[in-house]
Amino acid sequence: MIYLKEKKMKKVAAKRITKKKPAKRAYRKDSIIGKLLQLKYSINDMYRDGGPGVDLDETRADKGYVMNLIDGVRKFGWKKLSREDGLMCNSLWRKYEGK
Repeated sequence: MIYLKEKKMKKVAAKRITKKKPAKRAYRKDSIIGKLLQLKYSINDMYRDGGPGVDLDETRADKGYVMNLIDGVRKFGWKKLSREDGLMCNSLWRKYEGK
């Protein structure tokens, strides 16, 4: 007769699966969202540097305006901005360029 030895199984903790964060979207610089992001970055730089004559409340309001446009493009898939939005963004570019 052959006797089989019983093997004791060790308990091993189950491996936890971690969810990967989705990669950030890369946008072309010449797309609407790329241009709006560049404008937001220049507003952020001005806000952080806080040079003379910089109104922080106004800078915060301008950044909020640009963020609303970015959200609109992302959520609703806008292909073009309205005339008023374009004129406002142009004035913001002039206001925050190279300071």
